[in-house]
Amino acid sequence: MSVKIRFGLVLPSKQSLHCINSNLYVDEAQSGTNINRQGFTNLLNDARTGKFNAVVIYDISRGSRDIADWFTFRKEMQASKIAVLSVTEKLGDISNPNDFLVELINVGLGQHMVLQTRQKSRAGVAQKAKDAVFLGGVAPLGYDIVKQQYVINEHEATAVRLIFDYYADGSPYDLIIDELTAKGFKGKKGQIIGRSSLNAILQNKRYIGVYSWNEYQNKYMGKWAGGNKNPDAVVIKDAIPAIIDISTWEKVQRRMKDNKKKNATNTAKNTYLLKGLIECGKCGGTFTGKTNTSGKGYKTRYYVCNNKYRIRTCDANNINADDIESSVVAGLRDYLLNSDFEEIADNVVTAYEQSKGGKVAERKELDKLQTELQNCVKAIRNGLDIPEMHNEVLQIRTRMAELEEALSWTDDITISREMIITQLQKDAEHLDDESVQRLIKSYITKIYAHNDSINITGGVNMVDCGGRI
Repeated sequence: MSVKIRFGLVLPSKQSLHCINSNLYVDEAQSGTNINRQGFTNLLNDARTGKFNAVVIYDISRGSRDIADWFTFRKEMQASKIAVLSVTEKLGDISNPNDFLVELINVGLGQHMVLQTRQKSRAGVAQKAKDAVFLGGVAPLGYDIVKQQYVINEHEATAVRLIFDYYADGSPYDLIIDELTAKGFKGKKGQIIGRSSLNAILQNKRYIGVYSWNEYQNKYMGKWAGGNKNPDAVVIKDAIPAIIDISTWEKVQRRMKDNKKKNATNTAKNTYLLKGLIECGKCGGTFTGKTNTSGKGYKTRYYVCNNKYRIRTCDANNINADDIESSVVAGLRDYLLNSDFEEIADNVVTAYEQSKGGKVAERKELDKLQTELQNCVKAIRNGLDIPEMHNEVLQIRTRMAELEEALSWTDDITISREMIITQLQKDAEHLDDESVQRLIKSYITKIYAHNDSINITGGVNMVDCGGRI
C-alpha cells in the first residue's frame, strides 16, 4: 500500500460581513423552558458577533420560563451592550434592585405556571402508565401497537430471538448483523440493524415482559438531569407478552457487562493520534480507532471505517494504527525540519489576502455536527450507553470547538509573515512525543484511505499562528 503525503496551506476562509437591519428569530411550537431552541440559539450567536444592538421579544415567557436561563441571557446581553425590549412588559436595568425584583417575579410566575402544568400532565401520564399502555414514540422491534397495547409481531420477533440467541452463544456483532442482513430483517423504520440498534435491543427489558415508564431521570425542564434511577418510576413485570426467556436474557446481560468493562479498559489505555482525520475512500465514512486482543494477550491497534464497523455496509480494509501513525509523524517531521519557512509564510499571507466568500462551508459543517451531537446525546439519554457513542460525542465536540474558533474571527484579522515563521520555528523545536498529537491536529487536514493507497493532506493552520490572531 502506498502512502502519499502532501502539505499545502490550511487557511480559514475570509468572513463576509454585511449589514443586517433586522432579523426574525422564531421558535414555533417549542417550549420556553428550554433555551436550546434553534431560533434562540441563532439569536445568541448573532448577538455575539455584533449583528444588532437590540432584541425585541413579545414577552418574557418567550425568552425563557426558567429563572436561571432568563437571567443568564439578560447578563450576556448586558455585557454585549445589547438592549432587551418587550412588547407587553417594561424591562428595566437588572442592575437596579427594583427592576430586578419586578423581572424576577414575572419570570417566576411563568416558571410556576409551567411547573403546575407539568405536574398535572405527568400525573395523568403516570396513571396511564400504571395500566401498561403504550405512551407514544416508536414501538420496539418485535412488537406492534394495537389499541395502545403491545402485540407481538412474529416476523420481527424472529429477528429479536436471533439477536439474543446468537449473542448469548458468544457471536460478535458483525456476525449477527450479517445474519440479519442475509435473512432480510430490517429495523422498525426499514433501516439496517447496526451495532447501536443491537446494543439497544439487547438491553430492552420489554422483551422479557417488563413494562417501564420514566425509569430514569434523564430530563428535567428540557435539560439533562443525570440519568439516575427515578423513585417514582412505573415498572410492571409480566405486563407485556415476552419474546425472550429469562435464562437467555440473564446470559446476555452477563456478557454485555463483561464486554463493557473490557471496552472501558481498552478505551482508557489506547490513544489514536489520527482520530477524526481519516475518511473512507469507498463510502465517505470516518475511520475510528479500535484494539484487538489475541488469545495470548497481544494487542493490535487499528483504524476501521465506521460504516463497516457499525452497520456492515462497507468493506474497506482496516489500517494498522502503528503503521499509518508512523508514516504521518515521519512526514510531519520532514515538513517542519526541511521546509523554507520564509517561502511558506509568503505563500500563506498571499493566499489569505486573496481568499473570498465568507465561511459558508464551516457554518454548514457546524450545523451538521450540531445535529449529529443532538442525535448522539439523545441516544445516550435513551439508554444507548456504549463507549463508542461517548467517543463519537467527544470527536464531534472537539471538531465543533475548532469550527467555532475559526468562525469567531472577523475581517480585521491581520496575518504577518513574522507570526507564521515564529510559529513554524516553535513547532519544529517541539517535535517530541508530548507535542506530536497537537501538531498532527494543527498540520494534518484530511487522510483519504483507499484499499491500495493512503493520501494525506496538510499544511500551515493559521489558527495556531499566534493563537487567535
